Amino acid sequence: MKHLKKQTNEKQYEIDSYERNSVFAELDQWCFGYGDKHDYIEVTEWYNGEGFDVDIETHQRQRFQLSWGQWEALKYLVNKIENK
Repeated sequence: MKHLKKQTNEKQYEIDSYERNSVFAELDQWCFGYGDKHDYIEVTEWYNGEGFDVDIETHQRQRFQLSWGQWEALKYLVNKIENK
């Protein structure tokens, strides 16, 4: 993480700059027969490593955030539905 200071006139601003892990894929690989060519999903890990953001672009943008514990719970519950 880079710590930057910028002085303008009388105010001094401090900002942090850092890189995060992110992956991206177009959804037409998985969503056969529906969805548009440029629909996508992007997952970006939080800077503190405790979870991630998910952005899904279809006809309207959806965004949600999960901690890794919430992700484990979601996977467990979806697995229960799939294996009924």
